[in-house]
Amino acid sequence: MRKFFAGVFSFIIVFPLLLSAMAVISVTTFALDQDFYLNALDQPQVYETFLSSQMINALMEENLGFPPGSATAELEAVLKDILTPQYMRAQLDNLISHLFDYLRGEQPDFQPTIDIAPIKQALDGPQQDAFLTALVAAIPVCQPGQVPGFGSADQAPCKPAGVPDQLLIDQLLKPALPVLLAQVPDEVPARGEWINVLQASDWRRFIPGMAGPASLMLTTLFLVFVAVSFWYLTALIAGGSWRLRLQWLGWTLLIPAVLVFLIGFSAQSTIPSFWVRYAIQQAKIPLAALEGNLDLALDAVAKVVLARVASSFTIVGGISGALSIALVFWGLATPRRQ
Repeated sequence: MRKFFAGVFSFIIVFPLLLSAMAVISVTTFALDQDFYLNALDQPQVYETFLSSQMINALMEENLGFPPGSATAELEAVLKDILTPQYMRAQLDNLISHLFDYLRGEQPDFQPTIDIAPIKQALDGPQQDAFLTALVAAIPVCQPGQVPGFGSADQAPCKPAGVPDQLLIDQLLKPALPVLLAQVPDEVPARGEWINVLQASDWRRFIPGMAGPASLMLTTLFLVFVAVSFWYLTALIAGGSWRLRLQWLGWTLLIPAVLVFLIGFSAQSTIPSFWVRYAIQQAKIPLAALEGNLDLALDAVAKVVLARVASSFTIVGGISGALSIALVFWGLATPRRQ
């Protein structure tokens, strides 16, 4: 009768608690790791997406007013030489650092910035001639009624007809560029709807007085304590000898440990990757500038994420399984009570 009650108790309460505790521990190992997010996003496909022709053309149309179809191939090449993967990684690292400082409560607000000082140095130094040459070549010639300039709300940028490009560079753009760069700050605030969501909500503190990571760690420890307490209580209910109790502890721990291990093992298979690709293909992401490249970037990020998830779940499940087997053999080695 004692084993029956202990079995029902284990099936209803202990197994879900142990499985939840192992899953939360597995998630915590990478969810609170700052390098996990940096390594996941630090992929060549991600950089290629944000430096694609569609993205650069969209930025130039938005900021410089270039009409669609402008000859901007040379200007794209110059910008790609300036926006190197090393520069992109540094900005990504800075963004993630700001986010974790905000989550840990070290900063009151989440206000990430983008360091454009290296871009200013490149435009005012070795890349100046190539940038100005490509910029002037991309600007179309003014049509009748248009005023030469970099454009406004009423018209696109254009250059005067009959004036050589090199003369515009030497007489106008070269003297004006250092002045314009000096007026641009070295850091500009990052923009994005997800940043506005983070700034407008206080979800990072789900335990009053504690930052998000600390709250998650405390919640994990409390869940583990409750799970272990009920797990140990069922062993006391199951039998009166430690030989039986140790075996009960081992067998009841083995089942959720195997499930967690199988979750990690399955994450390494092709099944999750297939569904991730399917979700990416079906998702209607409103980023026309990234269309055609975003799928490859998300797929590359998903591979890194799934590998880390699989590793965490496999390790936690393996350690728990080894502990359960050790408890079973410990119980078998314990002499029977006379």
